[in-house]
Amino acid sequence: MIAPTIINRPPDNSHIVVEEPFGPIVPLMSWDDEAEVIERANNSSMGLGASIWTADLDRAARVARQIQAGTVWTNDHFSLSPTALFGGHKESGIGAEWGLNGLKAFCNIQTLFLKKSV
Repeated sequence: MIAPTIINRPPDNSHIVVEEPFGPIVPLMSWDDEAEVIERANNSSMGLGASIWTADLDRAARVARQIQAGTVWTNDHFSLSPTALFGGHKESGIGAEWGLNGLKAFCNIQTLFLKKSV
């Protein structure tokens, strides 16, 4: 068992940064330049989720739109809603769950045309 842990400024190529840890552990990466942080965030074969922590919500939205991840949170991490689609990009999975589109992924949709007369 591992206690919830924040790894402060690990190297960009470390396992905690480029892989998905699936535990109560997260890397804390600081940044100033938007182009640089987007490149760093996308420099992974994974893309399940990311979080941006900032008081500047316009900047957060601008950066979030460019991050290659299924979900990007702002000033939060891993809040989920059954009405919102949840899934990953890249090697983090194909397909998604939750939300209307997630529900459709588990359905075999059939269209019927019933003509009233012959």
